[in-house]
Amino acid sequence: MAVDATSLQQPAVAPARGQDSVQGRMHFLARDRRYETEKPFTLRYAPAPEDGIPQTNIERVEQPVEFRDLRGRTDLRYDDCGFAVVPLCTSMAYDDYAQPERIEGVHAPQVLAAVRQALAAASAELIDYVVRRRHAAWPVSTGRPYGTQQPASRAHIDHTYEGGVAVIREAHGVDAEAVLARRWQLVNAWHPLRGPLVDWPLAVCDARTVDFARDTMAGDVVDRHQVFENTQVHHNAGQQWYYLSGQMPDELIVFKNADSAEPAGATPGVPHASFDNPRRTQTDFRRESIEMRILVVW
Repeated sequence: MAVDATSLQQPAVAPARGQDSVQGRMHFLARDRRYETEKPFTLRYAPAPEDGIPQTNIERVEQPVEFRDLRGRTDLRYDDCGFAVVPLCTSMAYDDYAQPERIEGVHAPQVLAAVRQALAAASAELIDYVVRRRHAAWPVSTGRPYGTQQPASRAHIDHTYEGGVAVIREAHGVDAEAVLARRWQLVNAWHPLRGPLVDWPLAVCDARTVDFARDTMAGDVVDRHQVFENTQVHHNAGQQWYYLSGQMPDELIVFKNADSAEPAGATPGVPHASFDNPRRTQTDFRRESIEMRILVVW
């Protein structure tokens, strides 16, 4: 089923013209021969010394990237590139995002309604969400836990296709087969808690410009009792990256992470990460954001 999201690039109030592009840097999975025999992994816990395993085997490399501005563009279609800007009607105040009951009871239904309408879907279901608040010291390590989740600065896709199927099976149990038999996508809906956002904005990559055979590979994110499979991304100069300058809390970036469609004409997922915007200043809001992972079904 085709999802035509051309109109999603048109917010209710026409924004100021974008700033075209900025030159920045982003981290990617290194092209290391170890990954010919070793799957990339990260443990979400500190292994015991006697276990004899590192917390991660991921070698990352920083590369220069041009980030094109999405602001005011009308030439990108969700079905082609895998992402869109969606207007959000929200009744949330900044302080509400510190209250899980407000996020789950008020904000989630508003986001789900916006995504369902924008993608002309039969249903949109919340899988989980995360609030990130950048610590003043980050990305420099303090040697202690930051206390809140920090921006994700390495290019990745949240799921592989198989990882997406596993998420649906966990969410729906014995009813999962009925969901998997339909057209589905796992998408993220992302926005800042305060704006305009300049500090460490989200960037998304046009999926048409990704050589998925050469530039991506499956990786594992390991909790103590569960393993999640995501997609790690190598740098390629042909990739085209975008961000939304001055993003506001009522502007969602919706992007695809997994898709049930056949490979022909379908983008498997959208690489994404945050980057250190060279235009940020000491007076800009420090990055705070919320992202919701959503199962969309047609």
